[in-house]
Amino acid sequence: MAEEATGVLSRISAVKSLPKVLSALIYGRSGTGKTTIGSTFPAPILFIDIREKGTDSISNVEGVDVVSIEKWSELEEVYWFLKGSKYKSVILDQVSSMQDLAMEHAMEEEGKDVMSQRLWGITGGLMKTWLLNYRDLTDAGINVGFIAHDRATKGEGADEDETLDPSIGPRLMPSVAGLLNGSVKVIGNTFVREVFSMDDAKTRTIEYCMRLAPHPYYTTKMRNPLGTSIPEFIVDPSYDKLMQLMASGETKPVRRIVEPPVETKPEPKVVKRTTTKSEEK
Repeated sequence: MAEEATGVLSRISAVKSLPKVLSALIYGRSGTGKTTIGSTFPAPILFIDIREKGTDSISNVEGVDVVSIEKWSELEEVYWFLKGSKYKSVILDQVSSMQDLAMEHAMEEEGKDVMSQRLWGITGGLMKTWLLNYRDLTDAGINVGFIAHDRATKGEGADEDETLDPSIGPRLMPSVAGLLNGSVKVIGNTFVREVFSMDDAKTRTIEYCMRLAPHPYYTTKMRNPLGTSIPEFIVDPSYDKLMQLMASGETKPVRRIVEPPVETKPEPKVVKRTTTKSEEK
């Protein structure tokens, strides 16, 4: 009879049995629908408003509570409250301001008025620790959304004439952004596009969209099933649409391999030589 697993071995489980919850990073410019997307997560939802004051757009959504955060200690207090609370989703709006709180907390703790390399290190450590703490609320069945402003940075493709290959991602310290990007299931970049109808009226429609597929400039990501693909972007993004894509994705189109034309050499022409009567003699 096999012995019952203990310690870390007792936590071995089938992947299919893991909680179907979402951890997502949603970033983009102001006014592109980030907070609205957060309001589509399963209720009851707790919005952690970190100096954003941007919940007016979801004031008519049922099942949404908000708590305003002004100090780093309050952010830690809310985390401990959430463990075992009634909430099915928590949205941090937004983590760019959370980084500002971490900077202020580090300077206050060290008695400094100006950031130094050491204080930047402390700030990065605080952000990484508590972003992961909040992300790990998914283990308790809580959906977690991180909202951030966007930022364009110098990419790795700068050439000799200083032409830059931009990289656009969340407005966070590079090391913090790298950790958060790797720790969530979905990274979506929000944007707004104009659509004009082709009829005589030529009506103009505004669509709120989210980039998801791999992109040369924008940081995007989705953990979709093997053998499926994801669209370049989706219109009117929501929690349900993201979960559906994560569950089944889109069927990849069949790759059609076109063979290059076979080069054929023309057959040599046979030229019949006619003889004259003088040559026959």
